[in-house]
Amino acid sequence: MPKETRRSSPPPPLRIPAGAPAWITLELIEHTIRVWQPFYQKQLIPEDALEIIQGIGRLLKELSHGDDHETVRSPGTGQQSRARTRRF
Repeated sequence: MPKETRRSSPPPPLRIPAGAPAWITLELIEHTIRVWQPFYQKQLIPEDALEIIQGIGRLLKELSHGDDHETVRSPGTGQQSRARTRRF
């Protein structure tokens, strides 16, 4: 009697979920699934990727509005470099 091999179902075709912001690309959805899939037992689908992307965006937005000493900022012209030169 041949041994039955269990095959997992193929992943669904990737697409940009309905209602996604215009800046969401198929490549971003693919990359998000590729990065996050090892942390999930179930097969991630494009809607999961969109939720992950938007959740991280909300987290970064909240962190950027925190107390001044805890705020995450992007480097810009208004920030000083940590490296300072000594003047003799």
